[in-house]
Amino acid sequence: MTTDTDIALMQQVKKGSEAALRELIDRYRERLYCMAYSLLDNRAAAEDAVQETFIRLWTKARRYDMRHTVAAWLYTICTRRCYDELRRRRRHREAMEQLEQPVVTVGSLDEEQILALLRQAVASLPPKQRVVYQLREIECLDAETTAMAARMTVDQVKANLWIARNAVREKLMQYGI
Repeated sequence: MTTDTDIALMQQVKKGSEAALRELIDRYRERLYCMAYSLLDNRAAAEDAVQETFIRLWTKARRYDMRHTVAAWLYTICTRRCYDELRRRRRHREAMEQLEQPVVTVGSLDEEQILALLRQAVASLPPKQRVVYQLREIECLDAETTAMAARMTVDQVKANLWIARNAVREKLMQYGI
């Protein structure tokens, strides 16, 4: 996936090319879904966020600024959809419940169980820290792209990432990991 190809596809989308839109969907659907799922911890909500991202791509293609990568623009849109969903949950008091802290020893856990505990630790982060952790640590995006997607400055990304890493580390320590 080259940026030049993405930009060429985006120019075609601006002209109304559904084939170009399908190509961008094929390129980014899975990555956006993984990011959305890690933020929302709900398959249906993650699918909705990704679908809304591509609807917005189609309807707002003319607003695309060629100075930014298509990937950064899509992550920005998807992140905003996820924030909207998290705000909606909070307003309706459907926020995730605190997870019970299991008493475990590292030796008794297999890799899948450790990953599940890591996901729980990340899911317990506040939304801004969770999105920064996901984009930097899981998606391996650079600080500038993460800042754009999360609507933060690079310094805010660094600060939130530092807090998130420490919170995840403390949570894992509580699990005995």
